[in-house]
Amino acid sequence: MSGTLSPRQKAYVRKKTKIHELDPSEAAGELNIVPFLDIVVNIIMFLLTLTAYIVVSSELDARLPTTSRGGRGGVQPQASLNLSVTIAENGIIVAGSGGKLAPGCTQMQPGRVITVPNLPNPATDANHDGQPDVYDWRGLTRCLATVKGQFPDENQAILSADPNVEYRHLIAAMDAIRADGELPLFPEMLLSAGVR
Repeated sequence: MSGTLSPRQKAYVRKKTKIHELDPSEAAGELNIVPFLDIVVNIIMFLLTLTAYIVVSSELDARLPTTSRGGRGGVQPQASLNLSVTIAENGIIVAGSGGKLAPGCTQMQPGRVITVPNLPNPATDANHDGQPDVYDWRGLTRCLATVKGQFPDENQAILSADPNVEYRHLIAAMDAIRADGELPLFPEMLLSAGVR
């Protein structure tokens, strides 16, 4: 036998001694983050587009107060009503720029005032078995009709509620504030936090 290898043996040796270079994705200890970065860039672009759409679609119409430069002979600006209706647990508080309205809605009263107190719940008996009293929405509408008679040009009211007042009472208050039957009272409604 001579020292030469057969072609088959040479091919086997070449195959076993050939240096195999790994693809970058197969290299041990390295992570291919290019697909991950593609996904992150797409998510960021989606979120930016979504944010821009939300900002455009949620613009509020806010009117800033105006000031006039009236001199001595200028017309005095009419005082703004700033009507505020607050739904509390024990009744409804109606207030304006001058303060809180007393029951009856004809004069102001300082301190803790409930303008339209709750009505006793007809479902409760004399023992008051835990059923809450009911709000007097008709009384609120009558009160606001009195206010509208004194401020016929006002159309705006601010509605707020204590945190533990149910949402359905807020909706009922909106209906009572907006109109008295067919007669519009304060159709422009603003919602506010229940801070007193």
